[in-house]
Amino acid sequence: MKSNIFIFIILLLPLISQGGGLVHCGGPNENPCTACDLLVLLQNVLQFAIKIAFLGVIVMVAYGGARWIFSFGNEANIKAGQKIITSAFIGILIILSAWLIVNTIFWIVAGLGGEDYTGTWFKIKCAP
Repeated sequence: MKSNIFIFIILLLPLISQGGGLVHCGGPNENPCTACDLLVLLQNVLQFAIKIAFLGVIVMVAYGGARWIFSFGNEANIKAGQKIITSAFIGILIILSAWLIVNTIFWIVAGLGGEDYTGTWFKIKCAP
């Protein structure tokens, strides 16, 4: 079962990644990289991890729901399915709380950097 989930995630990675680079600097016809671009890189990696986490939650809720539905009255399978779904939702709440903390720290660090950073608190954009 775990290998099937792993194969499913690997097949969906190209769809989730959107085919762009992690940072848009340092290449031909691009601006040189700065400290701001390091923050952008960290944010892009974090956002990719969040997408994978949501995919994992969807898979685990589906698995827990299937286990619950196909329990055929077996109390142990019903409780196991409920526990899987509850754990998936608690896990995503923890991940989203960590995302909020880390991205707020990124925004504060970018603001202390002294350069002209633009964008919202969850998406730092480096000034050209």
